[in-house]
Amino acid sequence: MRQRIQHRASIITLLAIAIVGVALPAASSQTKTATTAPSMKLQGLDGRVYDMNELRGSVVLVSFGATWCTPCSTELRALEELLAEYRNQPVKFYWVSIETPDQVTNSALKRYAKERKVSFPVLRDTAKMVFSQFSPRVRLPMLVLLAKDGRLDAPVQFGMRSPADAYKADIRARLNKLLAAPLDSDR
Repeated sequence: MRQRIQHRASIITLLAIAIVGVALPAASSQTKTATTAPSMKLQGLDGRVYDMNELRGSVVLVSFGATWCTPCSTELRALEELLAEYRNQPVKFYWVSIETPDQVTNSALKRYAKERKVSFPVLRDTAKMVFSQFSPRVRLPMLVLLAKDGRLDAPVQFGMRSPADAYKADIRARLNKLLAAPLDSDR
């Protein structure tokens, strides 16, 4: 009887450790600050690997979404319009599908992007490894902005505010602020 109680206590302790081990990374992903440079390396549909850490000197806008997400399609139209405004400035736009190849194939994803006239790179995060740095659960669309020094510009933005013009105004204000900020090496 005593061994059985000790065995149960050991199992409970191990379960508690496992739960804490899972909860801590999730909690830390919610507390990213502007001083954190996230790790963002993703495969593009064009076959290239995109490493956001190599884009120092540019402001980076990364939108995470899925083909089944209606607000994501609306956001893509708004981002495409913003891209046209920032075409001659050091701003890079990316769209990242969090769907697995079983949910949507590369060819279906390419077709989706073509139908929506997406002119910026489409990437995949099928295991949600990059996505989970910013949110412990799926909430789409999710917009992440990186400053010219590669640091996260908090907060991460979830959903798309209506109307689209108000949403674009919010994003435009954030992009302009990040573009105006000097790089640490410029100071």
